[in-house]
Amino acid sequence: MNRRHAFGLIAGTAGTAAFPAMALYDPQPDAVLALVLGEWRGSLTYRDYSPPGGVVTLPTRLFVSMNAPDEIALHFAYDDGPGKAVYSYERLRFEFASSTLVWISGAVEKTALVGRITSSASDGAVRRCVVETMKDGALSRYTFEFGAKAFTLQRDEIDPLGKAVNRNRHAFTRLA
Repeated sequence: MNRRHAFGLIAGTAGTAAFPAMALYDPQPDAVLALVLGEWRGSLTYRDYSPPGGVVTLPTRLFVSMNAPDEIALHFAYDDGPGKAVYSYERLRFEFASSTLVWISGAVEKTALVGRITSSASDGAVRRCVVETMKDGALSRYTFEFGAKAFTLQRDEIDPLGKAVNRNRHAFTRLA
């Protein structure tokens, strides 16, 4: 046996022994967030400013995974026409105890949004969570509906008089 081979065996054995198996005792996932894990199919409908009042709908796939007990990762794949796909990556941390949502958007150029959870209630098999954010003096309201078979996310812009105008809506059903 040559020296390199012997050293490799010793290093490999020592490297394995240096890291014993450890059981992790992290908390279980939030039950509401766990409802939406998996693959979804649906659409994004948004208000297009090019023709005033125009509406565009894009077929969309959504993949949801858990990053932490209170955080989900959303990977959107939008079908933007023949041979054209657009992607979006989002991380949402729902801190229900402090009524806060921390939303990180983007994979390359990340942006952060912090919102206040104004309501969170269950209605049968669906949990509805409303979050308000203020950015550059403009109020936006995000409504999440979490369910085992359906998942929606809607953004409304609130004008100074309190009137809500829909900006976009994602609506998904679970793939079987």
